[in-house]
Parts: sequence; C-alpha cells; structure tokens
Amino acid sequence: MAAVRGVRSVEMEVADVGRATEFYTRVWGLSEVERRGGSCYLRGTGAYHHILALHPATGRGAFRRVTFDAADRKTVDSIHRQVNEQLGPIAACQELKLPGGGYGFGFKDAEGRNLAVVCDAADHRDVADVADRPRKIAHVNVNSADHPAATRFFCEGLGFRVIDETGGLLFLHCDNTDHNSIVISKESRNTVNHVAFEMADLDSVMRGAGRMKDNGYPIEWGIGRHGAGNNVFAYFAGPEEFPIELTGEVMQVGPDYVPRGPEHWKFPPGRADQWGVTAPHTARWKRIQDMFGFSADGQIVS
Repeated sequence: MAAVRGVRSVEMEVADVGRATEFYTRVWGLSEVERRGGSCYLRGTGAYHHILALHPATGRGAFRRVTFDAADRKTVDSIHRQVNEQLGPIAACQELKLPGGGYGFGFKDAEGRNLAVVCDAADHRDVADVADRPRKIAHVNVNSADHPAATRFFCEGLGFRVIDETGGLLFLHCDNTDHNSIVISKESRNTVNHVAFEMADLDSVMRGAGRMKDNGYPIEWGIGRHGAGNNVFAYFAGPEEFPIELTGEVMQVGPDYVPRGPEHWKFPPGRADQWGVTAPHTARWKRIQDMFGFSADGQIVS
C-alpha cells in the first residue's frame, strides 16, 4: 500500500486576504513566499514551499483544500490508483503550475473534502528551526458524520493506519514518524475541526501563545498536554474565527508502536489533559470547531 507522508499544506478562503496575511506573518510567525491572483502563500521554517495558502472568499470563509506530501512520482501514481479504486474516476495526475509546482492530483472525497497529493515541489533548503515560529502543519482534524467510512478511505486510499483511538477521536498515522497527521472527530457534520501548526518545543508553544494574547487572541483551550500523541497544545480562534492550534513535542513512533483504545486514554474525572491544570475549552472554541466546511471546487488546477 502506497502512503502519503504528512500534510504538506492547507488552503483557506478568507474575506480579507490582507488582514489574514498580516496575522499569519506578524503574529503567527509564517513567512510570505509568493502572491498570485489575489492569493498569498506562506511557509514555515520547514522545507515545504508553503504550508498555508490564503485565497479571497466569494462568500463565507471556508477551507479550500488539504494537500498531502508524497515521496516521488511512483508513489503519487500508486496513491492515485488507490483513490480511484475507492471513489471511482478522478482527475489524472499532472504537472502543476501552482506556486511551488510539482506533480500530483486533486479530488473530492465521499464526504466533500477537497484533498490533493503532491511530490516534486520546489521546496526550501533552509530548514533550521527558528525560535517561536511554526515548522509545518502537524495535523488536520476533520469532523466526520460517518467516521468508519472516512477512516476506511484515509487508510485504503491514502495509506494511513489508525494509531490510537479515544472516545471521540481517531488518530491516523502515515509514512513518517509523527504519531498522527490526520485526526478524525466523531461528529455529525463534515466540517474542519482545526488545523495544528507544529512548533519546535514547549517553550515555543508557550511564547507563541503569549504573543497571541499580546495581540488580542486569547487562548480558547490550553496550554496542556494531550494523551494520545503526547503533544502540548494551545488552541485559538484566528482571523475570521478559523480554528487553529499551536502544538509541539509530538510523539515519534515506529512500526512497533501498539495502538491503544478509548479505555486506555480516559483521564480521571475533571481532567482533559495529562497535566490537569488547564481550564476547559471555551464555548467559543466549541462553536468554531464546527463552523467551516470545504468549498465547492475540489479540482487542483495546473
């Protein structure tokens, strides 16, 4: 089974690209790499050409796409066949003329998510950590009205495997060492729960959260440490209330890791993380976790 090796980038449609760009550069810590057709493309400190694309919204804000990274063209072609077997005919693989270029394909899954798989993009060589700046997308958490079917697709189509499961979440691991790159929330709608950006360590998460508070963005949940994945977290409502997370110290796993179920990951009463010191998430965080769906157009254009 061919497998993707993590989330390369996410794309958002926003009402005010300029305001969102100013936030994601000055406050969140990304760097602008390209503008094209009213859209802005931003990188982290890792190799990927960009990890966030901001597009003008024609209506209400939405998530446009999640793009996965693949090792090479042979892997992309194999994943294309796997997805085609799961969904029926989809657009062919192609050379991409989008920012960063590369080779890949895009499609819409059975629950309406716009996804893509790409390799051979024009990635960066300067990959050293920079204090308090995000490296990459750690994971995307998607809500699913039919989580068994969604899990089956991500596993049989894109090569993930279930690495852990809690009462409300399924953690999916792919061809890398990160504990998870996709999280599926067992919810009633097919929306995006949140996007997590990886920081270098706990101190970077703490200082990033402090920078957010200094700029008028309160912590909606955190700072704490999760059970499954062992990562530290702080959650926020970004511009236009997009749900975003700073995370760090994600557990690294190998093929010998033994998945665990909901009973293992239960916290004692009154706790929602390992430390037991963080307050419960805010009502606002609960609301925005289900606000944003995927936009209508699932095609990745060349």
